[in-house]
Amino acid sequence: MFTSMKTANHLPLNLSLIAVLFALMVPVAAQAQGVDLKKVPSVKESAPLSDADTKSKMKKAREVKPYNKDDLSFEIMVPKDWSDNTQPPPIGPNMDQKLSNTVLSILGKFVSPPKNLVRSHITIEALELPYEISAQNWVVNYILTSGFSLTEMSEKSDKEIEVVYVQVDRDQAYTVRGRAIINGPTLTIVRYYLPQENQKEDEALQAQVVQSFHMLKPSKEGIEKREQYGFLDQSYFNYPVSWDLKDRNILSIERMSALLSQQSRRETEDDILYLDGHIKVSVISKLLKTTLEQEIETFRDELSIPDYTLGKMIEKVEYKYNRDIRSGKAQIYELMPTDPVKMSPYEYLVSVMEGDEYYYFVSMVSPSRDQDFFTWAQNMQAARIVIESMRRQSVSMEEDVNDPYYDYLKQAE
Repeated sequence: MFTSMKTANHLPLNLSLIAVLFALMVPVAAQAQGVDLKKVPSVKESAPLSDADTKSKMKKAREVKPYNKDDLSFEIMVPKDWSDNTQPPPIGPNMDQKLSNTVLSILGKFVSPPKNLVRSHITIEALELPYEISAQNWVVNYILTSGFSLTEMSEKSDKEIEVVYVQVDRDQAYTVRGRAIINGPTLTIVRYYLPQENQKEDEALQAQVVQSFHMLKPSKEGIEKREQYGFLDQSYFNYPVSWDLKDRNILSIERMSALLSQQSRRETEDDILYLDGHIKVSVISKLLKTTLEQEIETFRDELSIPDYTLGKMIEKVEYKYNRDIRSGKAQIYELMPTDPVKMSPYEYLVSVMEGDEYYYFVSMVSPSRDQDFFTWAQNMQAARIVIESMRRQSVSMEEDVNDPYYDYLKQAE
């Protein structure tokens, strides 16, 4: 059964949402579990290995099709005096082990000779991703929930992130440089553990080794399969299959809406279904002769979320809008409960877009990043898929709907 938000501390599944864009609100810092990610400095770059150093000092290590998955095939350069892979992954047609979707599985480990009585080591691990999420948000969640200290971070793309953090293991402090890559539905992370006693001497080598890591068989496949929904033949968007398309309200082509919900990712001891995410898409025809400002004002006036009030703006979000979209803006706001003791805080994302024939409003309610960062991160990625795929025209039959890089996204302004 479904719960009320006061008894379960969560928003009800059937909450009615109305998109709205609020201006002139004072923003607050966007944080992940108390860490302001925008203040984390970028990872320091290092000159790549020269051809001479590669030939004289390094050796190539690779694993092809670990766990019988092309997505996991990798290559990395390691110093010649280091061990070979001491923990190779299962490989072969008769291999019956499956890659976990909850814990990291080892693909390789390389160990250095002792220096100052301590050793460096490299690990390469992977897991299957069950839901859409960016590489940055997955790594940030992993570091913070593990209790490590994040010091540097550079997001290369939604699918690649490089980080530096501090980890203490059995009284030994390491500066860890890591690189995570999402390839198809899998995430692979390489980490070079450098004892802090050797940091000044080996810091450049650490960077060069991590930067040499790459996937042998890059995939354009997304984490989840995607469905396409069309408002008659007027406008379209894509969404991950783990989201349920609930209400489809089409009384005329002048005003149309659809509702997506995500529920019960978490395991519970009862039959209660919790709201983990809620996205509403509204399409308004310009045949009504209203302006975008008038439509925004209408949505603002009609916004009503029982027992919750809209708080300060947290941040502005940048999207790569479809080429059918002439302009677009997106913002995230606090959604604060009237009873903070019994009820959980949420966040409210809204994106307003304008095309040649329609206005588009996409809104999402999600558990706040401070309350449940992992769920928030997955919801943000799902919202990105919906917003960036919002378009007037359908995808032609020659296009792969599940390909996150199909042409209309590449050509977005």
